Formats: sequence, structure tokens, C-alpha cells
Amino acid sequence: MRITVRVFGDIASVIGRRHTVDLEEGSTVGSLARRIGESSGQRRQGYLGEFKVGGKDLMILVNGRSIDLLRGTATPLRDGDEVVIMQPTAGG
Repeated sequence: MRITVRVFGDIASVIGRRHTVDLEEGSTVGSLARRIGESSGQRRQGYLGEFKVGGKDLMILVNGRSIDLLRGTATPLRDGDEVVIMQPTAGG
């Protein structure tokens, strides 16, 4: 399945602004974050740059809905989903 990822704020300088990621069926937000981390050379599991995935450091939306209102990093993904990753202060 193919997932589109858009990234805003300082984290974009670490992992890039836009990704198209091919994942296996049954993948979650957590597995997507691991894949992006690996492809951008991140060494710490559970982090993108200095930002903890699934904590208060990053806001992650799946099709416009916060993963905090879904199943967190265990939120399942489907083909064609759009994931947005940003720092909570990146809005404006």
C-alpha cells in the first residue's frame, strides 16, 4: 500500500518535507515512522530527529485526524492515506 507523508516545521529539515512510502498491508503509524526514520538515517528507535513519536513532541494526523484521538502509534494505515507530521507549534 502507498502512503503520502507531508512534514512541517523544524522536523522537515531533518527528515524531509514529503515522502511517498510503500508499506505492507497491516502497517501502522509506528511502522511508518520507523521506515521514515531509517530512510533519513535516524539512529534512535521511536524518534524522528530529536522528537519522540507518539509523545507530545509531534502532532501526527492521519487523513486530518490526530492519532491521539485514534489508536496512537498503533493506528492502522490503509492504501492512499495521507499522514501529516508536525510540531504542535508549527501551525500558524
